[in-house]
This record gives sequence, structure tokens and C-alpha cells, in this order.
Amino acid sequence: MMTKPHIAGPIFNQDSTDFFYSNRAKDMSGELVDDYIDQLADAGIGTYFSCTNAMKANHASKVWETDWHGYDPKGTDDQAILSCAVENGLANTRNRLDGAKRLADMGVHYHQRVLARCRERGVGAWVSVRLNDVHACMDEESPNLSTFYKEQRANGQLRGSNRDAFWIDRALDWERPEVQEHFFKFVEELLETIDMDGVELDWMRFGFHFRPGRELEGGRIITTWMRRVRVACDEAAKRLSHPVLLGVRVPSRPESARRMGFDAVAWAREALVDLIVPTPFWATTDFDMPMTEWRRLLDGTDVQLAGGLEVRYQPVPNGPAMMMTPELATGAACALMAGGADQVYLFNYFPRTSYMSEGWGAEVMNRIFRAMRDVAELEQLARRHAVTYHDVRAPGEPRDNALPATDHQRDMPLPSGCAFRLQTGSKPKGRSIRLLLEFEPGGIAPSELKVYVNSVPCALRAVSGHSVATYDVPCELMQEEAQVVDVVGGEPAAYTIVRVEMSVSAA
Repeated sequence: MMTKPHIAGPIFNQDSTDFFYSNRAKDMSGELVDDYIDQLADAGIGTYFSCTNAMKANHASKVWETDWHGYDPKGTDDQAILSCAVENGLANTRNRLDGAKRLADMGVHYHQRVLARCRERGVGAWVSVRLNDVHACMDEESPNLSTFYKEQRANGQLRGSNRDAFWIDRALDWERPEVQEHFFKFVEELLETIDMDGVELDWMRFGFHFRPGRELEGGRIITTWMRRVRVACDEAAKRLSHPVLLGVRVPSRPESARRMGFDAVAWAREALVDLIVPTPFWATTDFDMPMTEWRRLLDGTDVQLAGGLEVRYQPVPNGPAMMMTPELATGAACALMAGGADQVYLFNYFPRTSYMSEGWGAEVMNRIFRAMRDVAELEQLARRHAVTYHDVRAPGEPRDNALPATDHQRDMPLPSGCAFRLQTGSKPKGRSIRLLLEFEPGGIAPSELKVYVNSVPCALRAVSGHSVATYDVPCELMQEEAQVVDVVGGEPAAYTIVRVEMSVSAA
């Protein structure tokens, strides 16, 4: 029996479109692909997950349409496939399609080359398969839509058969056998043509696979389908003479995952999977993922656990958003690893740092990624913890976002207030700790409020304008794992808090 290898962290999931957007089509070569992987290997990435598809394959597949299907590099700008070029610009879209097609025409299979270079550099080499990607589905004429998808839509067989209001309504319905076969033959082709360490099944692109109310029955269908994939992985392992692992990306909370059809704990206990990645969907990094609970549920299995970090930060649903800063990414990673994650998993952290927030740069990115290999090293860096929300729920699950937090004192006796729990990982020692609270304008002045951390009052340090208040937090107040912030005002004391952050200085 083959020994199951350890999956090195951090894990880096990368959409190949970044490579084709970032490089000129005329410069395409296998060596350019190597250079791209070298950049990430030098940054300290432990395992690379190469995303193989959206609705179409982004490489020369024989069983699916390719991204450049129907594209004429010498044709005019009014080709149907270019009608979606508004978001990224016509020139960028043509450059991406030109580059992908040119590389394939040269006989270079992008993912084969990527994974081969990963192995040369000592980086884990995986592919990732998106299982219900519906980018651009609200545009019925978008060339991003596959022929298979359009046929399902034309026959009224999409998930939202009873409504058509949003993208989740237009997802494929995984109860349909033809949908299951469509994706299985694609996974099977990857396993038969690429030498890989593992394949990830990305159930979070875009997460909703069944008609509302059909998720639990659908989960049994997915489990049966995954048994077929497990067998295919084992057959590939025999052919390649090394293990081919199977991983999954699922919602951040175990019960939400099960209710959406992704019973990852049951998969672990049946030995169907080797890696589970609880993760948010897209709107925001989740700073409160229950990694300790995941770890308990997986006790007795040999499944590895990674915590997913998104690149977006949004404290309030539908509110202002920004890209994750280095300090926020460090803080989220610290909490995940202290909570029991074996690795940190990065999604959409494109190496072209112009996409990222200010403060990154290649040097900073490399330092943080390397530190993510060891929680003790990570905890030495400056970090910031925040309150966000779970951005994916099973249909019918109530909203549970902590922000905005409003205290109108209308339905409870004094003293009332707002309380927040921040997951912060291991207790810091000898650090400078600051608490930040951002208020909506128009409420009581922050100076009129009492703020406690772990039941001890904290001094107001400064107020920026009327809305952002910072407080000094004595380091000796900090507890292991999490800190509780209480905000209390006298009568009358109406206020609304829209952002809560706690910063920890570098060692």
C-alpha cells in the first residue's frame, strides 16, 4: 500500500487566466510557464493547485470545449467570442485567448508543464476542477457559456427551475445524470493525461448544485459520484506508481456544508478524501471559521485540513469591500492554524501584485507566504484580526452576520450594548495591541461609550473624524484563541458599528 504523503503549505490555488493576462501572447513558451511557477516557488508556496476550467477547459481538452473554441486570432473584433470583453477590455481578452491558443498550438499542455515544473522545484503538484462555475451566466449570449450549459438552459434544466432572479438560479442541477457524466469525463481525462499529486473537487465554484430543498438527497448523489472519482484516482495512482490524492473545497461550517450536499465529514470517514478545505465563497475572508470543530469531527481519520483565505475583505454584507492587506491575511492565517488547520489555503491571491491591495509587493508577499509554513513564524509578524461573516449558507439558514451591530436600547433593559468575538489564535506576549471600532455617522460620540476587552475597560486612544475610534488594549488582557469586545453606552446611546479590528504589532 502506498504511503500517503503530507501536503505542504501554504496551498496556492491559481486560475491560469492570470498567467495569460499577465504575459504577452507573442512571448508564450514552455519556459515562460516555468518562470511563472518559479516565482511562486521562490515565494515559499508548498503546494500548487492549477485550476483547469470554468464552464470550458482552459487547456487543450479532448472532451470539453476550450476557452478559445470558435476564436480566430486573425479575425476581426466583432467575433462572437469577444462580445464579453467589456470587463477586462478587448485587448486584454484577445491577448488571453491568443496566448492560450498559441501555447496549445505549440504542443505545450499548460497544466502538464505547470505540474512538471512544480515537481522540479519541490512544490506539490495538483489540479483543481470547478464543478459548477457560472461566471457570466446572467448574460445569455456570453461566449463564456459552454454548449453543454446552453443546452441545459434551453431545456429548462437548470437549478432554479421555479425562478430566475440571480446567478445561483442559473447553476447546473447536479441531480441530472448528464451533468454528473459531463464533469466525470473531464476529471477522468485529467487523471489519464496529467501526472499529478492530487485532484481537488471545487464544490465552492459556485456552491449551489441542487434545487432548494433537494440538497440532502443531492448530497447522496454527490457521495456516489465521488466514489467513482476515488476509484479513478486509485487507478491513476497504480499507473503513475505514486499516490494521487483527492481534495475538496466546501463551505466554512460543517453543518452548512452537509445541508448543501457536501458531507465532507462522512467523506473523510469513508476514506474518500485526503484533504478538506473549509472556505468562504467569495465576498469576504471568513475570520471566524470553526477549525476547532472541523478538527474534532475529523478525529480518527487521516484527512488533512486546510483553512481557505479569500482575497476580499468585507465586514458588512453588501457593504464596502477591499482587498486583503498583508496584516489581515496574516491575522486570518494565524487564527486558522492555531485552530487546528494543517495548512493555509490561498484563493485568488494573484502574484501580479497590482491586483492586490497596497502594501503587498513581491518582497512582502514572499515573506508572508514563507511564514505561512510555520504558525510560530507567522505569529512573529504584524497582524490584524477582524469581524466578518459567513458568506455562504444553505437555503433557509438564517443570516448570522455580526455587523452592522446596532444598539437602539428599544427592547431590552439597561445596560445593553454590542458584543463581538474575534478569533486571534495564540496569546501574544509583549506586543502592542490596538482595537479599532468604526461607527456609522450620526450616533453617539465614541467618547460616550464604554469599551471592554475580556471584561476589562480599555482607554480610548483617538477618534478619526466622528466614526473611527481606536483603543489601547493591554497585552496581558489577551486570552488564548479569542477575545471578546463589549461596547456599552448610557441612556440614550443609539449607535451602529460597521467595522471591528484588532491589530497586534510584530515581535
